[in-house]
Amino acid sequence: MKALAERWKPIVLLLCLLLMALALTTFKTRLAPHTSLFERMGLSVVMPLQQAIARLAQGLSGLWNGYINLVHVRQENVRLQRQVEALQGQLTHYQEAYVQQQRLRELLGFRALAFPQAVVAEVVGIDPSPWSEVVTINKGSRDSLRKDIPVATHQGLVGRTIEMAPHYATVLLLTDRRSAVDALIQRTRARGIVVGKTRRLCELRYVDLHADIQVGDTVVASGLGEVYPKGLLIGTVAAVHQKPQGLFHEVEVQPAVDLAQLEEVLVLVP
Repeated sequence: MKALAERWKPIVLLLCLLLMALALTTFKTRLAPHTSLFERMGLSVVMPLQQAIARLAQGLSGLWNGYINLVHVRQENVRLQRQVEALQGQLTHYQEAYVQQQRLRELLGFRALAFPQAVVAEVVGIDPSPWSEVVTINKGSRDSLRKDIPVATHQGLVGRTIEMAPHYATVLLLTDRRSAVDALIQRTRARGIVVGKTRRLCELRYVDLHADIQVGDTVVASGLGEVYPKGLLIGTVAAVHQKPQGLFHEVEVQPAVDLAQLEEVLVLVP
């Protein structure tokens, strides 16, 4: 700002001198109604210059005011942008809290209806190994948990606890190849064993070749083995492969719970 003022200082001084000369000339003209030839020639030169200087001064004034307004607008834009960023951060936080509250409400409603002693836990770790499907939850033996307790959500079965610490527990997911759940086809009561196959699929083994089983059938826990409660939803039949030779169907089961997106679970304490 100071450098700009120093740059315009000589021009402003020249404008002031020209205006003073014009004022003196005009004053003299008013006192003497008859002007000489020299004075008329001076007026003919000064008057256009005065008009040009007036227009220039007006333009410079508008330009200066526009510059000042532009600076204020830019400062206001920066302030508003920072305010918008802060509000967006708060909105994201509130949206996440709302989504979590909805999930917890569904979990607690499911617990109240079916498993009053169930413990709500949060998933705090995921095993990155491609050979195992396990997660870690933030509840353990201090919360009355022990090994081989089923873990679920309001959508269906997740797996079972396999390792225990005072404040943490390891959960073996349905999709792990070490997992095995005695199950039923809900529609026809055909029985089989659900075992892990891939990260997003299970397999229903040992289903009699003559059993009636169709894509879309619901698969539930049979209750045998005294680990998984009878009737707890496991998933739906995704595919049925029939071999000309063999004793059993090859059945793929899509788990009811998206095990890759687990955040909160219920540990179904007996």
